[in-house]
Amino acid sequence: MNNFWQRTLTGSLFVLAIVLSTVLSEWSFFGLLFLINFLSLLEFYELMLPDKNPIEKYLGIVAGSIINLMFVFIIRGDLSTGWYYHLIPVFMLLFIIKLFEKTGREFETLAFQVLGILYVCLPLSMLADFGYFNAINYSYALPLGFFILQWSSDTFAYLIGRKLGKTKLFARISPKKTWEGSIGATILTIGVAYLLSTFWDDISSLDWMVMGAIIVVFGTMGDLVESLLKRNLDIKDSGSILPGHGGMLDRFDGLFLSIPAVYFYLLLSN
Repeated sequence: MNNFWQRTLTGSLFVLAIVLSTVLSEWSFFGLLFLINFLSLLEFYELMLPDKNPIEKYLGIVAGSIINLMFVFIIRGDLSTGWYYHLIPVFMLLFIIKLFEKTGREFETLAFQVLGILYVCLPLSMLADFGYFNAINYSYALPLGFFILQWSSDTFAYLIGRKLGKTKLFARISPKKTWEGSIGATILTIGVAYLLSTFWDDISSLDWMVMGAIIVVFGTMGDLVESLLKRNLDIKDSGSILPGHGGMLDRFDGLFLSIPAVYFYLLLSN
């Protein structure tokens, strides 16, 4: 199978899995986010702590998985919001465990363990709350709309940048990204956002369109941040779990910055 068809098949199955998991039920959506969280953390720690033993390498995955589950049960109302304070002992435990390590680089490891949680786990935990925004029961409209806008942004930026792109956006980090692609993606993604607002009224039309613009801006920044990470590590792809598309971080990099930006906008505007 050549690379084009490999990418097409993988991409199609990838989108189908996300759409079905988001639409089917709240538990399939939470399961999707848990899987993305787990695999992304695994990939991140494999990259950042390649020479560490399994306990050091995967401690962050355990902590991140606990935090992800805690957020889900708080969002559903099974746990009170006071459980957010239980994040503190989770982080404290990471510090305490360092007392029993004898590597001479304990705080370097700790820094990457905490960074992985902040970079991957917390944004995905915020995304879980999108399903309950302005509603008591789960609604797939906002999380699915978020994914559609993220995909629209990436697709439009690529197509317009390839056709019309001349002015480099951040040549030092990603020479293929252009201002023309980003501006075109912003205009067209806002258009897609308006169309979504005619189907789903979980938020206003204005909020949908602002959300589209935010996703383009911060999704692009998220992509650039992950590109910078790969340049620092001198690698092409973050992994190989998705044939023809690279790793989990390659596919979800835009989300890690656009989710918090959209989330805080929605909190302020509603």
